[in-house]
Amino acid sequence: MKYTTYYVNQLESRKGKPWQARAKYQDANGKWKETAKMMKGAKGKKEAMRMAKEWFEELNAQADLMPNVSKAKTLDEVFNEYLQHQLATSEIEKSTYSNSMATYRKYIKPYLGDYIFASMDKTVLNSWLTKLYALGLSQNTIHTTYARLKKVYNYFYESGELLRDPFKGVKMPKKGEPKVTHLTDEQMDDVLAAVYRDLSPVEPMYCGILLAFYAGLRRGEVCGLRWNDVDFYRHTITVRTAIGVSDGDGLKGYAKNPKNKSSNRTFPMMPPLEDALKKRKAAIIPEDSWFVIGEKTEFMRPQQYNRLFSEFVKRNELVDAYGKPIVPHGLRHNVATVGIRAGMDIASLALMMGHASRAMTLDTYGDANADALVLAGEKLKEKFNESTEYFKMEEEDTEVPVV
Repeated sequence: MKYTTYYVNQLESRKGKPWQARAKYQDANGKWKETAKMMKGAKGKKEAMRMAKEWFEELNAQADLMPNVSKAKTLDEVFNEYLQHQLATSEIEKSTYSNSMATYRKYIKPYLGDYIFASMDKTVLNSWLTKLYALGLSQNTIHTTYARLKKVYNYFYESGELLRDPFKGVKMPKKGEPKVTHLTDEQMDDVLAAVYRDLSPVEPMYCGILLAFYAGLRRGEVCGLRWNDVDFYRHTITVRTAIGVSDGDGLKGYAKNPKNKSSNRTFPMMPPLEDALKKRKAAIIPEDSWFVIGEKTEFMRPQQYNRLFSEFVKRNELVDAYGKPIVPHGLRHNVATVGIRAGMDIASLALMMGHASRAMTLDTYGDANADALVLAGEKLKEKFNESTEYFKMEEEDTEVPVV
């Protein structure tokens, strides 16, 4: 696919009258289509045309690198080319590439890898899904696997490279209901007792576990936290960096932006966490250690964090409310669950957790939110009791006389 021409136009009806560039191309069916991009910052037509030319050249350079679906190519060839292209053009992160390839190797390639990509049909796809169900995989695993393969086919179908959508008529597997783990009060006490008994401030996992326990940081955020992100004067933590995992070279970690825009956040430290961070900082040489749980200028890789966390849990026989060994993300879930049950408002909790939206917080912690509603009802009753006589009268009327 080649982009043939481009032009610019000014959007008079929009605020600031911005400039927009449009590029034309012909799809596999011979139909002419256009793609558009705003020329942000362009102060006139001349500058807009210069920016549009650069964009046009970039489009064609990317088109030359784009994978194609010639009749002879197998799904294995196209899937690999597609993901490599997405990674090279920064459409996906290294961690997404790694996760997608892991899913592909386990659940797609063994069954569909040798099929001709362009000849795929719904009969083959339905048979493949039946085999995945037979493996006893969870609904979420099957849903994710299906979505990753469909995304590749959507890419080529929507660009005109494929003339038909083989997924048409194939029912997408339902996503399983999330089972959010949490800890009982006694189990939370067990975790803290184990940290203070089993670890010392000089050991990275001392704060590595407490950052997840008290602040609900994601694994990659714990590994990416630097000392200059910890403000002891204002008593806050700022999340600016996370450590991701790439598939090549022995699963090396790499620094990246947090999961989403909302994941860049600043929130207050709880006193026990601040105290633990101060103890760790006093136990090491912070000038030689950039990262809170790293060594010198090196961060701890997420895989190493997982391994040390698992060893700590196994040594101390720590389990969650479902009787399963505690996992790092489980401590994050616990922070949110405790927050909701304590009556914390959703907006503040979503900000602290770094969720992209309040809806995500509600969807993930719906069960815990039911407890928050009960608590809210009690608080409302207390408030009305303070300001009105109605509840008092009601309580007096409903009293059962002692005979």
